[in-house]
Amino acid sequence: MAQFSALNKRCQGAAGYRDSGGNVFLFAGDANDLYALNVSVSDWANVSSAPGAYNTTEEQMWEFVYFNGDVIATNFADPMQYYNINTPPAGFADLPGTPPKARHLAVVKNSFVVAGNTFDAVNGNMPQRVWWCDAGNAHSWSTPGTTAAAAAQAGAVDLLGDGGWVMGFAPSLANADAVVFQQYAVRRMVYAGPPVVFDFLPAENARGTDASRSIVVQGGIAYYFGQDGFYAFDGSASQPIGVDKVDKTVLNDIDLGNLGRMVGAASPFNNLILWAYPSKGNNGVCNRILVYNWVLQKFDLLDVPCETLVRLLGLGYNLDELYTLLGYSIDNVPASLDSPIWTGGRLSLGLFGTDHRMAFFSGDPLQATVETSEMAPYPGRRMFVRNTRPLIDGVNSSCTVAIGHRERQQDAVTFAQPTTLNSMGLCPARASGRYITTRVVIPSSNTWTNISGVEVEGDPMGTR
Repeated sequence: MAQFSALNKRCQGAAGYRDSGGNVFLFAGDANDLYALNVSVSDWANVSSAPGAYNTTEEQMWEFVYFNGDVIATNFADPMQYYNINTPPAGFADLPGTPPKARHLAVVKNSFVVAGNTFDAVNGNMPQRVWWCDAGNAHSWSTPGTTAAAAAQAGAVDLLGDGGWVMGFAPSLANADAVVFQQYAVRRMVYAGPPVVFDFLPAENARGTDASRSIVVQGGIAYYFGQDGFYAFDGSASQPIGVDKVDKTVLNDIDLGNLGRMVGAASPFNNLILWAYPSKGNNGVCNRILVYNWVLQKFDLLDVPCETLVRLLGLGYNLDELYTLLGYSIDNVPASLDSPIWTGGRLSLGLFGTDHRMAFFSGDPLQATVETSEMAPYPGRRMFVRNTRPLIDGVNSSCTVAIGHRERQQDAVTFAQPTTLNSMGLCPARASGRYITTRVVIPSSNTWTNISGVEVEGDPMGTR
């Protein structure tokens, strides 16, 4: 959807919601402004309280939640903002009720807007504080500890100890009303009612996250990037999902100085969680996307530069509007006409590219590179490889295969020149070694669905 104009600067957060009439609104924020887009408008509209009104820092992001018709946004640098999508105003305004500034927001039990890692005029920076509004009323934040707060079930708790800063929330998990992620701890947030309102129960005492935007909730499970790798948390305990190769690859590649740029999102159609992150030496720009299939429990890695990932709602267009509003013809529509991105209210996964423009994952396939597991076909002996047969489903599934070989586990793998698939379904090869692997490259122009493996044809050789 590159027809929409670019934001003024790097996108630092986005979200999508529906009003009471079913109309879809998309929101995005950059360092100085907030923007809105809906189906009746063919471009982003600046809906800041005033043009250039905000001061979002490079390390901080906009976070959005929806509560009782209000889209509430926070960036920590400025007062919380709100925009009622049922009666759209000219722009965002300061949220009433003197809420604190906050780095993180969530809606818990459908009754409370909860802020984490806060700042207020009386206490200053309170990085371990969790603070929530009056029950059912985000326009009122009664002063914690007062009689009025007790009557309205408003309050605040400081999660003191060595758990570190509050880094984010995961609401509506399988075994908790919400979860509070700290740098070095995870706590269950359970509604207890007056007078305490919420109990904060230890769940993980030595594990948390420094990457607040890596937290993704899908199917009652919170997926996140911890200090030593990727985990899935169900409200009771964390289970590692990227042990060894995946965790080591990402930890060796990621720019730890820019963990605040890492962002995750769930794809609602194909059982995928995606994490975009900046690699070392890339100046903090996200250039990798790690993909995790939670059903198959498998990972993939994409080289796609972006500013942020975002789970959005399709705006909804008919054929006339694709032409009159977006400027597409029947020949250059960037996705099939039955794609969910054209259906109003359907969940879609999108991103903002490095040109500050919104796009969906609807373009042509990228080139695929697959390396198979290393094998020792003839234990104690070497193998001469003469052919490989890649097993790929597809109408147009040409590819190349390169043989990787080495004599010792201590040696680096050497890849022979890749060869192209012939009419017999073979990629001829001439390589030998004690340990053999293959690298398959499928060009971006191909149409294919699955690769199930590579058959290797060859003969045993003498030892050496």
